[in-house]
Amino acid sequence: MATGGCAPPKQEYDFSVFPYPGELKTFSSNEIAVKVTLGVLVELVALVGNILVITIVLRSRSMRTTTNYYLVNLAVSDLLVGLMPIWVHIVSSLNEFWVFGSFLCKFNPFLQITAMCASMFTLIVLAGDRFYAIMFPMHSRVNKRKVSYLLIAVWLASCAIATPLLFVYTYIERQWADVLETYCDERWPMKMVEDNKCDGGLTSKKAYWIVVCCVLNWTPMVCTTLAYTFIVIKLRKHKIGPKLGASTRSTVQQRSKRKVVIMLFSVLILFIVCAVPFQTIKIYFMFTQGTPGYKLPSWFGTLDFGAILLMYSNAAINPIIYAGFNESFRNGFKDLINTISNRRRPTASDSFESEFKQRSMLRAKNGSIATISGSRGSRAALLEMAGIPSSENLHESGMMRNLSRDSLNDDIMPSETSERVLKNERRTSHFGNGITLQAFEKEESVTKIGTGDLALSSNL
Repeated sequence: MATGGCAPPKQEYDFSVFPYPGELKTFSSNEIAVKVTLGVLVELVALVGNILVITIVLRSRSMRTTTNYYLVNLAVSDLLVGLMPIWVHIVSSLNEFWVFGSFLCKFNPFLQITAMCASMFTLIVLAGDRFYAIMFPMHSRVNKRKVSYLLIAVWLASCAIATPLLFVYTYIERQWADVLETYCDERWPMKMVEDNKCDGGLTSKKAYWIVVCCVLNWTPMVCTTLAYTFIVIKLRKHKIGPKLGASTRSTVQQRSKRKVVIMLFSVLILFIVCAVPFQTIKIYFMFTQGTPGYKLPSWFGTLDFGAILLMYSNAAINPIIYAGFNESFRNGFKDLINTISNRRRPTASDSFESEFKQRSMLRAKNGSIATISGSRGSRAALLEMAGIPSSENLHESGMMRNLSRDSLNDDIMPSETSERVLKNERRTSHFGNGITLQAFEKEESVTKIGTGDLALSSNL
């Protein structure tokens, strides 16, 4: 590519008559072991963790909140990083030449920048959503349909920003007398500069990466950090305390919002810590490239590898943050693992309980009973049929009448709920037809106040 009369020489040289002028790199076994181990570890955690996040949200209706949709979008972008750029970078760092051919020469940087921009834009939209919801709680909220439109716009914008890389990255082969040199290089449009010299595309390259790093990443990082700062200040002014007459529902909402904000702010800080070193090195390298007499220090390659690996590790750490700050994700991880590891054929007692649950739900729709969703309610009803007194029923029947019919706001995650734990012993009761029911007369039960946890009858 050339502009302004600046063009590469048309003459093609025959390099096959000359030996390779460079010095082929050698890699020690320790260097190979360290790089491969770190790369495989980051990639496995990124793949498994983000697949679990996506699966947990999609398989549970109560987890399908607007906040979690944003987190799923982050998980998708992190998953893309784990699928390709990590291992491509590891292999490339252990080879003298580019070994992946023309397609990955173009597609790998395109995918990397698309995922990076998608993550940043998702964090921006998420911060704006939290800021609007907490600073202006009386205004209308962004619903799930609008969230889907926003996320589509995020990916379209990210792909548009990364599209130039499909054209400027070029796979080049050069045959020397003793070796075939292959490399993947950026070929930006060139123009004439001072003294009628060609800039080699450096001006266009600098302009693009400054826009990507500074305008599209660093500036939004500052803005989102300020947004979360104002949110934290707002929540601290309404700090929860033993206020007389404060409702349990309001207390739960405030605590939930605070935990969600802390988690999201941690995700943002992690993204900044992981992305800024790589972007800083990228800009530093561009401005030193072409400087007469300047040579990069010998340790620059190690620093560059560490910065890129740190950027990729963000994809692996995000799922750990979700699980660390939110009990719903922790429980989802446990349930999913148990479901996979404990797959078994349904027994007679399972079939009986399932059938009874369906009948109970049908009767609840007709206004005859109040059914507690999930297996706790079915178990309690079965205990009553068997004539077994249940302290759980006594507690919950009084508690249900004191609960508001309104559910918590959609932005609060299901795990951020008030909990009542009663610990006791387990015993077994037998029906006359031989079906065994595990009854929990004084079992450990949790009563949750949250969306989808209680189905109240019309007479409450």
